[in-house]
Amino acid sequence: MTKKERLMAAVRGDPVDRIPVSFFGHNHTAERSPGTAVQAMLEQDRKFDWDFMKVQMRATYYAEAWGCTYNWMGPDIGPEVLDHVVKRADDFRKLKRVDASRGVLGDHVGIAKKIGEALKGRTPYVQTIFSPLSVADMLAGTRFHQYPRIGPLKRLMEEKPEAVHDGLSVISQTLADYAKESVQAGADGILLTTWRWAMQDVLTEEQYKIFGKPYDLAVIEGAIQAGADFNILHICRDPIIFDVLADYPVDVISFNATSPLNPSLRGAMGRTKKALWGGIDHTQTLLHGPVEAITREVYGALEETGGKRFVLGPGCAIPAQVPEAHLRAVQASLSQWGKG
Repeated sequence: MTKKERLMAAVRGDPVDRIPVSFFGHNHTAERSPGTAVQAMLEQDRKFDWDFMKVQMRATYYAEAWGCTYNWMGPDIGPEVLDHVVKRADDFRKLKRVDASRGVLGDHVGIAKKIGEALKGRTPYVQTIFSPLSVADMLAGTRFHQYPRIGPLKRLMEEKPEAVHDGLSVISQTLADYAKESVQAGADGILLTTWRWAMQDVLTEEQYKIFGKPYDLAVIEGAIQAGADFNILHICRDPIIFDVLADYPVDVISFNATSPLNPSLRGAMGRTKKALWGGIDHTQTLLHGPVEAITREVYGALEETGGKRFVLGPGCAIPAQVPEAHLRAVQASLSQWGKG
């Protein structure tokens, strides 16, 4: 099987020659420049040969597209906000649709194009896109390590929800355009991440249905219209709002199934018809090991899902300190599953 054939068979729940697998993590220094970002991701592809690539780019560029500015603190530290464009709710009404083929968005469409030219169809890849609610959060000046319950966007949503909706509409239209441009540049699809908003202690399910879901769906629809055939939803952190997002028109849902606050893989399989991606504790087991614990976790994830509608991977971005030997141990365990 080719990687794409393996992935799509897994999505359908059909037999595969091997369970597909992919991991991803940040390199904040490389991600600051499109050229170095492409180089870093292609190096990871050559090193690990994952079944698909989640394209990693600096999260701030979505906000930069509307004029926010940042100071970069270091390779493993999130950026510091210098200036943001939404100071009050009515500022959302001033946002204009951004041309996704130019400026910082156009630069990142160029990343998709360069990666596609280098991979030549050998490895499928998805362009990462932050949800409209996440981008609105950045435009309102949230700090990258700030919990959104106390962030500025929550206050603006409560004070003047209609103004926030105006902004979300413009943001989602722009991101839908960007999704189309990325797929047309060569990406197989997109990964839409909810970042830190689809969480039970941040928004209720009803609030997410109002402020999140319609705008998420608009972005995914943009990718589908452009011909994307492999789209992923990443529900970030915990405790997640799962059921509201379980019917999104994507092929795979990614989330941290090892968190006791989130659904288990077995539980999630019964709550969605989508394939699942995850199963490995990226902050503990993968980071600290030992190899025997990694093997047990791989086997446990495969037993929970039966290896059907499943892609093995992390719950979220893996720390830069994860030893290469631990990632190799995942690959080795996967190759041995079912042979004993």
